[in-house]
Amino acid sequence: MEGLDLSFDAKRIVFAMKLSPDEAAHIFTANLVRGDDEENPYGIAQLTAGPHDDVSPVWVAGGGIAFITNQAYTEMGTRADEYNHSRSVTQIATISEVGGDADRKLCSQNLSHTFNLFRMKSGQIGFSRWEHLENINDAKLFAMNPDCTQMIALAGQHDKPSNSPAQVAEGAEPNVVYAVATRRENTIQAGALVRVDARSAGRDTLHDEERATYEVLTPAVPRDDAPSPVGRYRSPFVLPDGRLLVSWADGYVNESNEIALTPPDFGIYLYDPETRVNRPVWNDEATWEVYARPVAPTPEPPVQTSVQTSQDATLPLTLGSVDVRQTSLGSLHGNTVSGAQFQDTPIEDALTRAVKVRIIEGFSTEGAPGVTMFGLTMAEGAAILGEATVRADGSWRAEVPPFVPIHLRAVDEFDLAIRNQTTWIRGMPGESRVCGGCHEERTRPSLSAGQALPIAATQVEDFLLPVLARTELPWQATGQYAGAIGPSSTEIQQILDARCVSCHDETTNGNGPQEFYTVAMTDEASGAAVPYRLPRLDLSRRPIEVTYDMRTATYPASYVSIFYPAALEMEMSDGAEVTGTIPPKCGVPSDARNSRLIEKLNVSSSLDGARHAWTLGEPFSDPGIRGGTRTVHPEDVGGSLTREERVALIRAFDLGGQYHARQNSDFQPHTGADPTASGGGDYQR
Repeated sequence: MEGLDLSFDAKRIVFAMKLSPDEAAHIFTANLVRGDDEENPYGIAQLTAGPHDDVSPVWVAGGGIAFITNQAYTEMGTRADEYNHSRSVTQIATISEVGGDADRKLCSQNLSHTFNLFRMKSGQIGFSRWEHLENINDAKLFAMNPDCTQMIALAGQHDKPSNSPAQVAEGAEPNVVYAVATRRENTIQAGALVRVDARSAGRDTLHDEERATYEVLTPAVPRDDAPSPVGRYRSPFVLPDGRLLVSWADGYVNESNEIALTPPDFGIYLYDPETRVNRPVWNDEATWEVYARPVAPTPEPPVQTSVQTSQDATLPLTLGSVDVRQTSLGSLHGNTVSGAQFQDTPIEDALTRAVKVRIIEGFSTEGAPGVTMFGLTMAEGAAILGEATVRADGSWRAEVPPFVPIHLRAVDEFDLAIRNQTTWIRGMPGESRVCGGCHEERTRPSLSAGQALPIAATQVEDFLLPVLARTELPWQATGQYAGAIGPSSTEIQQILDARCVSCHDETTNGNGPQEFYTVAMTDEASGAAVPYRLPRLDLSRRPIEVTYDMRTATYPASYVSIFYPAALEMEMSDGAEVTGTIPPKCGVPSDARNSRLIEKLNVSSSLDGARHAWTLGEPFSDPGIRGGTRTVHPEDVGGSLTREERVALIRAFDLGGQYHARQNSDFQPHTGADPTASGGGDYQR
């Protein structure tokens, strides 16, 4: 039994349970008071079925139930979290208590796990969501309407006191929640208690994630995975008098002692935030007691009318902005942009230079079979759905596939990303997700100049493309798709072979001999130091073996030359020993603007071919870049590289610097009508 929640009238419970060890978990309801039916005295009813697990249910106003599921329903099957290497990703689904699976609705997908649903006084559904997006790896709080629309950030985007807020419950005041602050890994998801106030100033019924404040209620408890001298907490529930009904275990509380002879012992306690005192309620030393709830009625939130009923993936999701220049990232968070034409430029000024918005789809091992890391980068698989034009008034609008996880980048005239959005967007078929700007003030009206209709409102661009028509940048095409990719995709190694290898190979680097440095990594199996001799800049296909993030793999010399210096920043802390000089960071995953190879090549403006991202004749930003001053390379040494080829390199770097993609893996399009069936699904819809 798992995930119990009490109905608003305190007469029924909803929970998840397995009827046998070999079956999946499903959603059940039961009465709390025994009835007259001798065969089923508590009115136990099974609401869901099937081969997938349905867990962690919560009641929704109007007789609805939301829960977590691992049901496979994408064209590629179940989402598979890249960070945890092929684990099925959990998503949100809803049913009605009356209809059960007959009313089953699957919400739009995230690339990593959604967990810890909690109900809100607004009638929304709150939840924690694991956010793995390139170098972002944490959990944040979100809310959505019960019909799966308008998924928005609640808290945790800025200045949170721990990596992950989890096991959340809303208190007596709307949009004030209590959570466990933890690292999640190595902590059994236990940690400190924190109060999160996400209320909008002067308007308690609205929330403002930008100004969310955090009060740590148990400051002696670590909020990472360090040993705790005073135990750790789980599953807070707020009582009317402000005390918290919690689970608490004394001692260090981590995975290592969970499986040792001294596992933690969670019991039920009352915690008073004012006195910081635990008072025991119940503790059986032979079991864990968690997720305690008082049996008492609670006000039912207002029923939110459903505006979205379709599961038809051919109905587009509409994305857009009233004005990309509207932002609070500078005024509230001090964000600036550097690289190319920008030098610590306030984000609001940099966004005035946006000419396009790049719309990026994320995927993981479900789209690249056998791939558990996408290369020398923490970025997941990526495909460009399209690049929407920013109109003269700053507006843009596009129709894109629903359900899939998406993030955005404002792009300048040099095709360089101005800023990377670090939160996944999700949307349902037929839904419209048009915001005010590029992370605009959440509590201010978003009005275009003169309050006229934004230009893009009548100039919507269509990016509802089949999967294999979406733009991918595979580094080196191999296997079934080699030479057979459509015109929207570019193989990076082909560009390097045609334009660069004649001067940058195993023996030659520009006008001199190739240089090398050595990186020695400790082999975990043997404990011995394994040396890798790496070139400064060899842009050939020659295979090179390297270790990154505890995984040894072989890549082309070009890929290693470009991205390993940036990858070393992560590996240095794991005991890498370097002999020789590490080259400049030719490629920085997700940041072409600060990648030294892009600076060396330079790129002209899409608006004025005489204007370049890096001013010609000025010194390079890194003295390690050969040549002294900026030119257009390789034209300065008699070579050539088209603008389209430069843009392909820029996009590959900005997407995350992945080696793998759907289009250079063993990925096979589905041909059946049912994406949940083995071998089913139809990519070419």
